[in-house]
Amino acid sequence: MKKKIFIDGEEGTTGLQINAKLSSHPEVELLNIDLEKRKDPKERQKMMSLSDLTFLCLPDEAAVDAVKISRDLPLSDCPIIIDASSAHRISKDWVYGLPELSNIQKQKISNSRKVSVPGCYATGANVLINPLIKNSILSNETLFTIYAVSGFSGGGKKLISHFNANDPEPFFYYGLNLNHKHLPEIKFYNSLKQNPIFVPSVANFFQGMIVTVPLHLKSLNKGFKIEDIKEIYKHHYNGCYFINFDQSSETISENGFFRPDKIINTNKLNICLF
Repeated sequence: MKKKIFIDGEEGTTGLQINAKLSSHPEVELLNIDLEKRKDPKERQKMMSLSDLTFLCLPDEAAVDAVKISRDLPLSDCPIIIDASSAHRISKDWVYGLPELSNIQKQKISNSRKVSVPGCYATGANVLINPLIKNSILSNETLFTIYAVSGFSGGGKKLISHFNANDPEPFFYYGLNLNHKHLPEIKFYNSLKQNPIFVPSVANFFQGMIVTVPLHLKSLNKGFKIEDIKEIYKHHYNGCYFINFDQSSETISENGFFRPDKIINTNKLNICLF
């Protein structure tokens, strides 16, 4: 029997991509809302009740409102909800959808009916930082600096239009007030005592991302070396199908450049240690 899936916000950038990925899935039936009624709470509630799973591809405030709509449904009609916004990423009532954090996290996701999708930058940062904190290579008192560069598609329709216009900037930093919306989940899921300095940026390419966490050797807890970090990554991500730790990674070009665009349109995440 096919699973029925409703995408609330299917006209946005994220919704369109999810629609494209699922439209050819042999075991999925996509439920499409009448476009004239896509903002009608009653119609959206009806589509939720008909679905086995609902994706929320909405701005934060609209995602919160959508959850309120679902609460009025009988329990038997309430679908599994996967929220792509940042509204519920550190909520105690939701499970953070990054199974690579631990086997326990993977089990929580499997058993949950409310899953919050991790932020793109936060996924990279958490995958890098989390094993180092858990294995006491770094203290959760460490003051991290995180640099990231992203293609412009991550900014949605407005930023895509900006870069498709005449003579866009080749590169820019943003979030310079240091309160980027991905910071809370990075701090929360690594139990960090201090806010990291997070410097995101956008470059003139469509898709791809590099997240970088530079470390002074002196910041490692006593007795640990770079080789220990390599072993921790190998052990922690052993068996994680989509994460690869490899210095000869496909993200490194023949001339030694570290590229953000080599694994786009995949679920892959490559970790390299330099």
